[in-house]
Amino acid sequence: MTTTPGYQIPGRTATEQFPDSGYWNQQYSSEPYYLEGDTYEDYAAAYETGYSARRRDPAAEFAAAEDALRREWEGRKGNSRLDWSRARLAIQRAWERGDAHGT
Repeated sequence: MTTTPGYQIPGRTATEQFPDSGYWNQQYSSEPYYLEGDTYEDYAAAYETGYSARRRDPAAEFAAAEDALRREWEGRKGNSRLDWSRARLAIQRAWERGDAHGT
């Protein structure tokens, strides 16, 4: 079973882009940084950034990786309406969840 669509609409993210996206799709609106009117698509790139960075370097400290995480998120944020301060919180949560789950 594949989680990547055969055709990607430019400017839109796939619903199941990375293994933890199902969790975040259900969880994002319960997070303390969520604001009414936000959609999962606003957070998806942030969660994927935190998840993928944690998988690449599980021993890294978040504070030491923060500048690189910001650059990575800026490059993949697409149509997200989040500014860095809110995206950072989502990235950090995905990072922490990855740490807790041994990724």
